[in-house]
Amino acid sequence: MRPAVVGLWLLLAFPAHGEEARFLVTGAEPIAAAANGYHQEVQPGSDGAFEVHVVTSLTPIESVGSYAGILAGARPEVPEQFELPKRLFRQLTPDLGAWDAATLILEWVASHLAVDTFDDGPQDAVSVIARGRGRCSGLANAAVAMLRAAGFEARTVSGLLVGDDEVVPHRWIECRLPAAGWVPSDPTLGLWTVTPRHLVFADSVTTQPVVEVLEAGSDGLTRLPRQGGRLLRPNLGADLVCRLDSLAIEPAPLAVLRGSGGEERRARLDPEARFSGLLPGRWVLEVESGGEIVKRQAFVLRSGGYHSYTVTGREIHPQGRPGS
Repeated sequence: MRPAVVGLWLLLAFPAHGEEARFLVTGAEPIAAAANGYHQEVQPGSDGAFEVHVVTSLTPIESVGSYAGILAGARPEVPEQFELPKRLFRQLTPDLGAWDAATLILEWVASHLAVDTFDDGPQDAVSVIARGRGRCSGLANAAVAMLRAAGFEARTVSGLLVGDDEVVPHRWIECRLPAAGWVPSDPTLGLWTVTPRHLVFADSVTTQPVVEVLEAGSDGLTRLPRQGGRLLRPNLGADLVCRLDSLAIEPAPLAVLRGSGGEERRARLDPEARFSGLLPGRWVLEVESGGEIVKRQAFVLRSGGYHSYTVTGREIHPQGRPGS
């Protein structure tokens, strides 16, 4: 991940449904960084310390384009004599979407390479794949090599992972996807997932800095669906539109949409409330009028799906009061 100016599209993605954390780092200098679903700001503080603010978003990635388009582009550099596993190579057909092809590669890494923090062997891609295990750096190197061999632009990211009890040097990856830009993914965590506790540095952190957690909430990962048992940040979200069949209800009822992971969205039925970019999974819609819940409906939303629901005036005012 390189220092970056945050574009308007990224500013719009944060922080409405983002997770965030703040740290004070002393003894090493983190860098400003931005990618699809990740934003890190760094402010110099007193006594050589740096205040770091990290915001992550689990909203859908929204990449478009085919894998055929990736294959038609320039071929990235790969390690000498490196080849994709034959079975995986056969699965990567041109009719796939670019996100789907890259996800197949990340799934292969997760299925075939074990995380071994005590692995003292070489951490290059060829060695790690041959052993079937590696440290975080080895898994990142293997994932990047495989993505590049498949035609994707990909790179490793160096930094720290801030746990509850310790801070450890860490490495993850970014892959460039059509219309989505650089998208981060930690091979030790899931598919296309990182957290606000991933701190980016320009290079490997060789001298352990002091990291003080100033503020840190949930990483939000419980909101994500799973694919093959692994956390997955999906490419496409779901849309839900809730409508009133009457235009005359005043004041307009409030639609409250809650996800299973604690996410909440609110909008007035005036006469329509539209919720976009929703994560797949179970959501509950409540319609409030006059301080009371007058309608409750559960939905199971699917990636890329469009759902419509109509609330009648009689449901808002069952006694036929004015406005029904």
